[in-house]
Amino acid sequence: MNVMLAILYAPEGHKPLSIARVYDRDLLSVAAEKAIREAEASASELMESDPTLAAVQFEEAAKLRRVFSLLLPSAGSRPYAIV
Repeated sequence: MNVMLAILYAPEGHKPLSIARVYDRDLLSVAAEKAIREAEASASELMESDPTLAAVQFEEAAKLRRVFSLLLPSAGSRPYAIV
């Protein structure tokens, strides 16, 4: 399986341009952890103003966990492992 981290340049009003690809599994794991934490933080921020939308966002964070556990199975001890 070919999993990569893409670095994009997105100029205002233009299509994003891929400028680099990174295949380092450790860096991919760190990026996955960060993406999950950001998704969970976003959901937490919504709890007071819109609990329903917050619940949907928490489900999206859980989905990220499942997807990353499939794409990066060697990192089973990571926080995104299926529990």
